[in-house]
Amino acid sequence: MKHLSILRALIVSALLLALTACGGIGAPDAAGGAAPVIQVVLTPEQTLGQFLDAWGNRDYEAMYSLLSAQSQGLNSAPVFRSIYEDADGKIGTTDVSYSIDEVEIQGQSAAIAYDATIASSIFGEIEDSGRVMRLVQSSGGWRVAWTTMDIFNGYASGAQLAADVRRLPRGSIYDHSGELLVEEAGTVEGLYVVQQNMPNYDGCLALLGEVLKLQPGDLAARFEPFTPEFIMFVGDLDPEYYAQYSQQLTDTCAAYTVPREMRRYVGHGAAFHVTGYVGQITLEQLEANEGYASGGLYGQLGIEAQYEEELAGDASRVLRITEPGGLLIRELAGAEGTPPQSVTLTLDRELQLAAAQAISDAFNYAEGNWGSREHATGGGVVVLDVNSGAVLALASYPMLDPGLFNPDTDMYDVGSYITGLRTDERQPFFNRVVQNSYAPGSVFKIVTLAAAADTNVYPQNNLFYCGRVWENGAQYGDSLAARYDWRNFEGAEFNFDTGDVTMPEALTASCNPFFYELGALLYRRGDTTVRDYARRMGLGARTGFDLISPLEAPGNLEVPLAIDAAISQAIGQQDTQVTILQMARLVAGVANGGTLYEPYVVQSVGVEGETPTYEAEPQIASEMGLSEEVLGIVRDGMCMVTDGDVMGRTSGERLGTAWFVFDDPQGIPVAYTVCGKTGTVQTGQVEPHGWFVAFAPADDPQIAVAAMIEYSREGSETAAPIVRRILDSYFDVPPEQVQWYPDWWFENSYVPLDIPEGSTGV
Repeated sequence: MKHLSILRALIVSALLLALTACGGIGAPDAAGGAAPVIQVVLTPEQTLGQFLDAWGNRDYEAMYSLLSAQSQGLNSAPVFRSIYEDADGKIGTTDVSYSIDEVEIQGQSAAIAYDATIASSIFGEIEDSGRVMRLVQSSGGWRVAWTTMDIFNGYASGAQLAADVRRLPRGSIYDHSGELLVEEAGTVEGLYVVQQNMPNYDGCLALLGEVLKLQPGDLAARFEPFTPEFIMFVGDLDPEYYAQYSQQLTDTCAAYTVPREMRRYVGHGAAFHVTGYVGQITLEQLEANEGYASGGLYGQLGIEAQYEEELAGDASRVLRITEPGGLLIRELAGAEGTPPQSVTLTLDRELQLAAAQAISDAFNYAEGNWGSREHATGGGVVVLDVNSGAVLALASYPMLDPGLFNPDTDMYDVGSYITGLRTDERQPFFNRVVQNSYAPGSVFKIVTLAAAADTNVYPQNNLFYCGRVWENGAQYGDSLAARYDWRNFEGAEFNFDTGDVTMPEALTASCNPFFYELGALLYRRGDTTVRDYARRMGLGARTGFDLISPLEAPGNLEVPLAIDAAISQAIGQQDTQVTILQMARLVAGVANGGTLYEPYVVQSVGVEGETPTYEAEPQIASEMGLSEEVLGIVRDGMCMVTDGDVMGRTSGERLGTAWFVFDDPQGIPVAYTVCGKTGTVQTGQVEPHGWFVAFAPADDPQIAVAAMIEYSREGSETAAPIVRRILDSYFDVPPEQVQWYPDWWFENSYVPLDIPEGSTGV
């Protein structure tokens, strides 16, 4: 349309060429000098064309230069620019085209009737016909006598241009069987307490710690700044969860609740590091995403962030001109949105709640021991389906209640509280299962055993005498005169030689001397041997996990440069680093015959009631390439770790390092069989990291579990009991038969572990 006046423009151009040809514009005169310059004067049509073309290019400086002196006096360049930037932001302007209907000139003024089409990235093409641009003549030609009516017809001074965004309710998040994990517009019970009204202050802190998955010490710190009569909001509870604890909360805390509606996260923190949370949209997010209003909600972590587009849908938008009071003057355009979609995860809701509660209860019960802030900084646990890689549960500790980030939270001084969380040395926003890597300690012996069995560096049928001291290192070039079994330094109760063991039994007993020997033999075979087998078993590289995959830690596998490093590598020390998720996948591969799946947590995405737009299928990442014979040796060793009936040939003592965790002192047999491995890692501090990995049931593996507790005690003492609680839930053990945590966690203070250099715990 902008070229319908091309004839008029051609005539003007011809005249300009004629003037140039006859020396009218800068041509040399007969004497060789320059002739007087004749200024080119824009016609009204040319001024309109240049102004609208500059608008289409968002060249506000060029537009402003075409304004009349009076218009420039009424609107400074920055003000003019801000008006158009605001309008173009609401319109989504990409181009402006036009056609001129009529030009009327009266003396020093002109009026051009024209139709405009504004191309919008949001609304498509906006037709605005019957417009009139008024111009005034000046020494430089015709200039625009500008008003906001030159943006849209009807956009008079004082009116407002508004782009109303309308969003449908955000999509929900479900577990694998359709149970809600995150519910839009759900009901929660806001929990309130008053210190001076508590019948039992210490008991109340312990109870609140259990129901809110917070440590009593942290709750006490929150109460400290306030007077005893202050009404404290402490958190949200699911209605059914509150019903379960309501009598206890009344009797112990004199607590009361106020129901309210919000985006409800089932378990209020139980799946925080998977589902994430929504919070007020940041300035950067607002600038990068169309269709959001300042102060709106936006996914900030986990699935909420990763699937923001699907969960939020595309908003419907209407562009309007209104009076200051809101009365509609004109509706310019509208754009239909797309409905929000729901996301279904592979998580099992009940197992997820059990895993989160198990790790939270462990830290609370052991708060006076290894679980205090002075020692343990956190931990993580993950449960995988061994035959698909689906994540059935994932909990990272500390956890956070996503409701804290909702603008309508009743948390007093929530801004300062959240700032404190972001600077907390325990890093509660951090997903420890995926985003951090740790030395694996004795759980790495699974790799070393598989490598030795597969390469035959040690005869599979030979017995090895497992003593408390290994002094064979000198013949291989080890710089340490002696290395020790974990039984040598743990205490009198375990201060005995294990005696003769087979290859599987060496893993069962976590016999350090045997694995020192294997480390030396494998290094002699080739310095990359152990690293190569670790890679084949899925360590040292990202797993391909579909949640926050760019942030997944790859771990680290070094090639040992000397025999000392190789021996330490064989027991999971040195520079070896793995993630909790990698170890869970490794155990799943051992259980399923050697297949490594890509772990995944998103099962499907789609509008409820319609065919999903995305459905996940298990993806095989690689195969371990280990024979059934080799895998059988590893499995046999792991399955005896939890069996209290397996005795040493020479010692007559139980071989398994975690038998006592799965041996019920009340004589009730465990309702399932489990195969596992403990691990304890030197950290450079007196507090080691504690590991436990497992698969179950032994004869038909279904799930693999890996748990790690930072800066605590041995894995058999910390991580293994947590895994026991989770397995009890998975196998539906009746609550009255569930093994509680060891009394010494609660009754005793922390006792440091003295792990000698070059060794490891159990």
